[in-house]
Amino acid sequence: MTEISTGFTGSYRYSVDSKNRISIPSRLRRCIVSESDKKFFILSDKDDRCIKLYPQSVFRKIQEVIDKANSFDPKVAYLKRRLFAKTYETDMDNQFRIKLDPELMKKNNINGECLIIGMGDYIEIWNPEEFDKYMEETSEKFQGDFGELLASVMNENK
Repeated sequence: MTEISTGFTGSYRYSVDSKNRISIPSRLRRCIVSESDKKFFILSDKDDRCIKLYPQSVFRKIQEVIDKANSFDPKVAYLKRRLFAKTYETDMDNQFRIKLDPELMKKNNINGECLIIGMGDYIEIWNPEEFDKYMEETSEKFQGDFGELLASVMNENK
């Protein structure tokens, strides 16, 4: 299975064209190391305020873990329905563009300009003003030291 080379990082302001396509920034394209990862799985859960783009290899790993769970468990069935019902596949075209679903764009108030954010193994697409608002809200919510938050996350994954 192909891995993402160094991970998606950075934030980039881009325009959405009249056909609801966005160009993947060149710095993010460098992280796509296989032809199969030019296929993305796109989703935006009802609690999300952005659109998430997962390269095929990353999404398949998530799917493999979820598929191992007991589908007869009502919580697992709910999780699968909620996740997979709103997920769709799309290919990056030869000009490195991804077509976004109009329903997801409307839900997340994305039109004209968007903010593309590298999130390590996936990419998020935001309305720039909504992202600023989210960062302000979460900065207040997680008022501690950023270093403490990072250390707690790193310790959880040991």
